[in-house]
Amino acid sequence: MECAVCGECSDATEEFADGQLWVLKHYGRNPSHHSFRERITRPWHTWRHE
Repeated sequence: MECAVCGECSDATEEFADGQLWVLKHYGRNPSHHSFRERITRPWHTWRHE
């Protein structure tokens, strides 16, 4: 997760609940930071057909 106000990010994780907990803790420490982004990375592979 990424705070849209300050740009601070949570650690990378495969569990949504971990990012959600980070958001709640970050907001608790920074009440004016109420907008966040979920950052997702999807792997892509390509193969060349000859």
